[in-house]
Amino acid sequence: MTLPRTTPLRIVLADDHPIFRIGLRAVLEQIPEVTVVGEAGSPLELMTQLQATDCDVLITDFMMPFKHQNDGLKLLEQIRRHHPGLPILVVTMLNNAGLFRAMLAIGVAGVLSKASLANELPQAIGHLRRGNTYLSDSVQRQLLQDGEVRPDQALAQEPLSPRELEVMRLLAAGHTVGQIAALLNRSKQTVSSQKVSAMRKLGVPNDAALYIRLQELGMS
Repeated sequence: MTLPRTTPLRIVLADDHPIFRIGLRAVLEQIPEVTVVGEAGSPLELMTQLQATDCDVLITDFMMPFKHQNDGLKLLEQIRRHHPGLPILVVTMLNNAGLFRAMLAIGVAGVLSKASLANELPQAIGHLRRGNTYLSDSVQRQLLQDGEVRPDQALAQEPLSPRELEVMRLLAAGHTVGQIAALLNRSKQTVSSQKVSAMRKLGVPNDAALYIRLQELGMS
């Protein structure tokens, strides 16, 4: 999806630290043809803001604890489900290749380290305008180390569908394919096909490797 170039790029910011949002807004205000149209300090505020505000890009922290909910992946899945066409740029202090892979699998448009925000945010906005994915240098290093992702694959993650993610979460919780089929009211063949498809996208060859990968992704 190529973003508009002739009109200001409308951005919603989300982070539970007001001081960080002030700094992020200050960086964005230095980028030509960019305007901040909304801010949120919690997942609930963010979902409300997105319902009420037309925007072109969401820039959000990965972890915004709220009551008993602190699962960043679930928040991203919820945003993707309700706003499937909205590009999401995640900014985070985390440095975990498994989580980065999971974000990419959900379909985020970019992952940016808070430590390099001032230098890399303008580049990230430029990539998103052209409809490209952006990964900060530190994120790419984590993905490439130990051969986790080949250089030609780092920006070519195929996202899991919402149903595949649902199956993966239930597998990680210890359910069998048959139990998942009953829980989701799907046939065993359908659940098995979704499992095989997700394994292909995650690049794992067997069940043992799948469960290790799900642990890396924080799903178990």
